[in-house]
Amino acid sequence: MAASAPPPSSGPGPAPWVAIPRSAARRLDVRVLDPAKAVRLDGDDALAPTLYAGNQLLVRGLATRSAQGPISALTAIAERLGYSVQAHRDERFEALVEQNELGEVVDLAVSTTVRFRPLPDRPVVAPDAWLILQTLRAQDPESAKAVSLSHIVTASGYGSGVGYGSGVGYGSGVGYGSGVGYGSGVGYGSGVGYGSGVGDEDVQMPGGGPSPRCPVAWAGAAPRGVVRGEKHEGGGGGDRDSDDAAAPVVALLDTGLGEHPWFTDGIIRDVTVDGIPIGLRFNPDDDPELSGCTLDRVNGLLDPLAGHGTFIAGVVRQHCPQATLLVVPVMFGDGVTDEAYLVETLGLLYVRQLLALSDRDKGPAIDVLSLSLGYYHETPGAFDDEPAFFGILRALAGTGVAVVAAAGNGGTNHEFYPAAFAVSEGFEVPLASVGTYNPDGRTVSVYSNTGHWVRAYRCGTAVVSTMPVTFNGSLRPVLHQPAGADPARGSCDPDDFSSGFALWSGTSFAAPAYAGDLASHLHRECWAEVRGLTVRGAELAKARVDALAKAVARLDEDER
Repeated sequence: MAASAPPPSSGPGPAPWVAIPRSAARRLDVRVLDPAKAVRLDGDDALAPTLYAGNQLLVRGLATRSAQGPISALTAIAERLGYSVQAHRDERFEALVEQNELGEVVDLAVSTTVRFRPLPDRPVVAPDAWLILQTLRAQDPESAKAVSLSHIVTASGYGSGVGYGSGVGYGSGVGYGSGVGYGSGVGYGSGVGYGSGVGDEDVQMPGGGPSPRCPVAWAGAAPRGVVRGEKHEGGGGGDRDSDDAAAPVVALLDTGLGEHPWFTDGIIRDVTVDGIPIGLRFNPDDDPELSGCTLDRVNGLLDPLAGHGTFIAGVVRQHCPQATLLVVPVMFGDGVTDEAYLVETLGLLYVRQLLALSDRDKGPAIDVLSLSLGYYHETPGAFDDEPAFFGILRALAGTGVAVVAAAGNGGTNHEFYPAAFAVSEGFEVPLASVGTYNPDGRTVSVYSNTGHWVRAYRCGTAVVSTMPVTFNGSLRPVLHQPAGADPARGSCDPDDFSSGFALWSGTSFAAPAYAGDLASHLHRECWAEVRGLTVRGAELAKARVDALAKAVARLDEDER
């Protein structure tokens, strides 16, 4: 267990900075909201920098239900500005919701993605979601309450900057940067560096910053109940009890899960709800947990966040070997996604959860959701009922899911979401926001975010955990002497992870440590009883909420 939590910080901290790679900037049509240049309305005095998708907005509700009115209002405004509007709809999902009479409850939780394109024969600049949103707020403030930006979300593990090239980012001022890393500016940077996500690599700070991702050897035994060695027929093995009625289900939304002896059992992959895929489905060449080299195939360098999901899974395994891991890929190897895709994925998981609570054969239900990702909001601390991320996470909590979120690596007390939702009202199971301790278990790591909104800390610096055994990038040992009279010898290959283990740092790895501790508490104290209940639906959800809220409170007491 962690040592006593430090008191919340007081006073403003340094402005956070974020940079993302060119691959993500192109894929997601990334824009920078620069407070010095952004279109403002009366009362917009406290804008903060953020990154968002320029070609889409999020509207609360289903496109066939409560989102219809705001979408109509958006359409009228967008067409006057020269853009067409398309609401993203999945007819299979809509049919599933209506067939199971879930329309009303799902409509309150999910959001619809609305995309913009230039109208034919209209010479206009590329759409800017912020301009469209501000215009809607000025002309139809009531409809605008249901509409929000689709923020760009980064992983909370620091990633290797090598191979990033030109990117998009912002910092504590306005300007352009070019070189190694990214300085204090808002705009575009070209060079090597990656900042303020949730894992970390190749970033050094005064007094000892995060450790780089590097191979290590694991000499100890596998966590109890986890097989170590060859795969067993049927994917099982070891002394893990696959029929353990108290085994909690921990959902990991990240880059996926690679090959490793610890993950031959107790894993749910390729998650679906009534045949609808949940999460990304990678081709082998694009899987950041297979070869790890998907962004720079010319030079063969590992992706900055390759292995991130596997590393996180190993942290949960170490803290709760009995847990079943439900793996949902939502990010590529650059460690970046957008809020719209996350909300869509969480919406599918929410419907799956509702069905699982009514019918065991639709499960198993999710007990803990670990998120090692986030973003900085343009109006931090000024909202508590925005649609999108907030709405769907609150709905999941109401079904008996404990949400655990990494606090981010900005070295600031500025709110990082969704972790900062920990101080928002409406979560029936309190959301746990987790910052990072150093290995001493007493001091907060220099890069970890902190503040009144960070409720717990776990060690996330210089952590040893699992990596895909298939990883071996193009970097080579500095020295290699072939065998002759003496055995072959050389220096360590910096990106050969065939040992299956690595050292890494970031709040990305503190959050799953807390998630594992919570899952372990459930397994040890109460989850067999909850799983044995015969009630279904709303009654079961309430029983789960009560048990999880008590478990989170118990961990909070231990924290203090």
